[in-house]
Amino acid sequence: MKIDFAILWVDDNKDFVESLRPHLTKWISDEGFTLLIERHPNEAGIFDDLKKKDIELIVLDYKLPKKTGDELIKDIRSKQHYQDIVFYAQGGIPKDLFPSPPDGVFFVDRSDARDRIKDLLELKIRRASDLATVRGWIVADSIELEVLLGNVLAKFFGEKELMFTERVLTHEGLFDFYKKHQVLSGILKDEISTLTKSSSKSAKLAELQKCRTTLNEFPDDIVHVRNALAHQTADICETGAKSVKTKSKEKKITFTPEKCAQIRKDIAKHRDNLRALQALL
Repeated sequence: MKIDFAILWVDDNKDFVESLRPHLTKWISDEGFTLLIERHPNEAGIFDDLKKKDIELIVLDYKLPKKTGDELIKDIRSKQHYQDIVFYAQGGIPKDLFPSPPDGVFFVDRSDARDRIKDLLELKIRRASDLATVRGWIVADSIELEVLLGNVLAKFFGEKELMFTERVLTHEGLFDFYKKHQVLSGILKDEISTLTKSSSKSAKLAELQKCRTTLNEFPDDIVHVRNALAHQTADICETGAKSVKTKSKEKKITFTPEKCAQIRKDIAKHRDNLRALQALL
């Protein structure tokens, strides 16, 4: 999902990477993103990650077991991977490594690596608050949530799950995003009611009730926001910020960095809730 920020980190010193992970994870979580660190002790497997995963930033140590970091940078650029790169070493990077430093490569002392990583990620986060960018990633992430919602809905049909998916969910025009939520919410309500009346209380009853509470927030948090961004033109406020009208309780969304962070947190909340619900069924 677009709310996931993936870093490809090449360093054979696992302890150093893990020492920075908690701070970076907490910081980026406050911005509404999830940090994914793909760590490699050497160059093995990194080009598979660069091909198959949406890597936002590359972080490299100079001293690696096989190739040095500068050799690896040349390989990365030669294969047309142009992500920004944080390149660090104890005592800084020797100036003679690159007569002309490649574009997008930032040399730092190991002790400054955390702050440099944050600086570069913060630039990406601010760009992600531009309305044109926001439209794209919210619509993209909403599509993934709609697929997940459909998967949860189909799972209620047990042995008929595949048939329901093929004959009902994929029937064009039968279920839009909002209707899928309504049907799932109704079925979940019935399931909770049945378990509540049962003489032997199910251990999962409380968990299902918790999931339904969050699911009730799905239309305002996700559906109406997605529909507004997909179909409404933006107005410019007196402050210069842009806003769109919605059918949610807010009626209007003004796109400040803080609001964008909240929307990202809402996407993560509902993704986690749907996954939890799917695991309970």
